[in-house]
Amino acid sequence: MAERIKKADRVWALYKGDDFITSGTIYEIAKTTGKRFDSLMLMVRPSYKKRKDLGNKLQMYEVDEDE
Repeated sequence: MAERIKKADRVWALYKGDDFITSGTIYEIAKTTGKRFDSLMLMVRPSYKKRKDLGNKLQMYEVDEDE
């Protein structure tokens, strides 16, 4: 069975609308962008992704490292 990796340790890509900002773990993205860790963690929650008003706002996407 594969080991489960915490969300904070997975690799993510940060976008604003269609524009790529950066990628890395949430810790690395927080350091690079100056955004709070907690704010970035909220962006990976299913409830945040279901919002209809995201338009040109920041969004996080998990990077599948197997591809």
